[in-house]
Amino acid sequence: MSHDDMSHAEAIADLQMRLTYQDDDIKALNQVVKQQQDQIDLLRRDIERLRELLAVMAQSDSGSQERPPHY
Repeated sequence: MSHDDMSHAEAIADLQMRLTYQDDDIKALNQVVKQQQDQIDLLRRDIERLRELLAVMAQSDSGSQERPPHY
């Protein structure tokens, strides 16, 4: 092989190696994104439950804030 052919072969091997690393990185990042989305979904459900609880508490508090009839 000539020097020029060897540099092309090395360049191709380098590109293949980079592609392999990029594929691994993409898989790892995809897993992180999935975990984050799962956590976001969980937090959204928690927030919705808290909103419902606050609404119930606000309704029950509205009756207790009135003055008793003897005032």
